[in-house]
Amino acid sequence: MERVGSSKTKARDTLRAALRDRERAVVGDEVTRNTRMAAVATLWLRELDESSKAYRTKRTYQEAWERDLSAAVADLRVFEVTVSVATRVLRSIRDTAGTGSAKHAKVVLSGVLGLAVRHDALDSNPMREVVIGTPARDTGKGPGDKMVLTSEELVGLRRHLRTSCDASRYERQDLPDLVDMLSALGCRIGELLALDWSKFDAGRATLAIEGTVIREKGVGLKVQSHTKSSAGMRTVQIPKWAAKTLVRRSHEATTEWVFPAANGRLRDPDNTRKMLRKAVAATSWMGLHPHAFRHLVATRLDEAGLSAREIADYLGHEQVSMTQDVYMNRKSVGSSAADALADIEPEG
Repeated sequence: MERVGSSKTKARDTLRAALRDRERAVVGDEVTRNTRMAAVATLWLRELDESSKAYRTKRTYQEAWERDLSAAVADLRVFEVTVSVATRVLRSIRDTAGTGSAKHAKVVLSGVLGLAVRHDALDSNPMREVVIGTPARDTGKGPGDKMVLTSEELVGLRRHLRTSCDASRYERQDLPDLVDMLSALGCRIGELLALDWSKFDAGRATLAIEGTVIREKGVGLKVQSHTKSSAGMRTVQIPKWAAKTLVRRSHEATTEWVFPAANGRLRDPDNTRKMLRKAVAATSWMGLHPHAFRHLVATRLDEAGLSAREIADYLGHEQVSMTQDVYMNRKSVGSSAADALADIEPEG
């Protein structure tokens, strides 16, 4: 810390007063370097809850604090969470709960310590220097590893889902269509399950993606009226083969949802992930996650020569340059993406 004064003595007195104030105990919402991390986290989570972030994002970060971080850092004082301490904590989470959990924990810890910086309890956020790193992996695929899906593997996966003897009749009929639409849209699973028939324009072969399915405490499943970010609110033109699939399903539909649960109600994303994992258990697709189709679509569009802007618009990504954000219309997407995905049409 530095302080100035009209004389050396006054500068020293001012500095001492500042140091004394910095060491004060917490009063109300005040944060000092001696505040326990549990108290700062409570303030940060309150800010998060009052923010416009998606409900699922709020729940993910709340769970990351409660499940992975609280036991490790809650009793530490703000000044005790150094770069080395944070690194050890996050790498321990990575090794025990996985890289995804470690990344979520890092976001939360960075947010909590960022709040401390805003309160002048820290001069800078130590999380800027933290590197989680990637653990060494065996070359064999473990049951928890997520696979990367290629266009060639997609063909075999489709055949497997249509002929799997282990799947129920409902799954054999429904999962192939669901996988086809994920490989056509590259959308998040919650976005797909939130689609109702009013979002599909058969004549123009477009889909309006304007929400996502979430599970809210005390409420149950519901459609959140917005996607993960504002960039996700989009209307996309889909491949013709995907439009044909939706037209067929619309003729067979008995509910408002494009992909309903077996009972016709809103479908649970978590149950759908489990259904997919069960269908590919003990196969070469073990570890398949709906996000694999998102990566597949992004790869296909990139190979077809689409710009980063076009790919971001189709997938609903938010990370684009300032010029593209400000000057390009992202609300409706042209046919380039649909054309690029035309040749992964499922076999008849």
